[in-house]
Amino acid sequence: MANPVMNSIVKDWSAQSQTPAGYPTMPGYQPAAQQAPNPYGGQANPYETQQGQAYGQQGAYGDQMASYEAMMNAPAADAVDRGRMTYDDVVVKSLMCFGLLVAGAVVGWMAGVIVPALAMVTALGLCAVTLGLGLFVRFSKKVRPGAIIAYSLLEGFVLGALSFAFETLYPGVVVLAVLATLIVIGVTLAAFSFGFVRNSKTLTRVAFLGSTAFAIYYGISFVLGVTGTVDMTMVRNIQVFGIPLGVIIGLFAVFIGVLCLVRDFDAVKVGVNAGVPEKYSWLCTFAIMTDVIWIYLELLKILSYFMRRN
Repeated sequence: MANPVMNSIVKDWSAQSQTPAGYPTMPGYQPAAQQAPNPYGGQANPYETQQGQAYGQQGAYGDQMASYEAMMNAPAADAVDRGRMTYDDVVVKSLMCFGLLVAGAVVGWMAGVIVPALAMVTALGLCAVTLGLGLFVRFSKKVRPGAIIAYSLLEGFVLGALSFAFETLYPGVVVLAVLATLIVIGVTLAAFSFGFVRNSKTLTRVAFLGSTAFAIYYGISFVLGVTGTVDMTMVRNIQVFGIPLGVIIGLFAVFIGVLCLVRDFDAVKVGVNAGVPEKYSWLCTFAIMTDVIWIYLELLKILSYFMRRN
């Protein structure tokens, strides 16, 4: 779903003045057109007068000028030196968090093999824990790398246990879901990189409304299913022009997930161009990871409709 964390940090970045290119700026920045003119523009440097040259020939002052000249000739500090977010920061943290997610998934899968019932109960309990961690990351006034790392591991266990349950019922569905997820992510990233898709106010609005609707829908479905009020399996199997309603809902959910990924990629680009602090790369990673998980789960459910039940 549209990640509220990404919406929050982009709002923080946009609170500052805007550059002519439309990118948010850091506190204290002023576009060049708004800056006061240089009082020395078009004038000779007063330190290059004959008097200044005379002083430059003296020992102490000459040493200071030499030191200043060396400093000015030194290479400029890059984004890492200044503590600003870079694409490498997001890539490295994403690889680390997804690695932890996979490690947790392996544990969850093995738990499903050894003690299936206990694994599912544990996974359901951890769903509440990961939801709490997600809200903590969202509403905390500070960036919480430890909470994001913990979320990666625990959510990985949940995915592993759920994936094992689906694999038991529909052999081969997990491999197809993983491949489909990688294809969706790769195509989305390539389309964004080459400018075939762009973030916009309309896209953001659709992603927000769609994800909010799905959050409400799944919340109601969970309550109705747990209480036994409605058999949600029968509801999802209702045919619409010969297509199960669950497939139609799932495809729309994947579409919303793709819009959210475009939003994530654009926010990373904006953050790097704006020179936001390096710590925000953790939040960008968290946003991308949660949207990838969302897409994987939806594809897993969609593919289960076309797999033979064991």
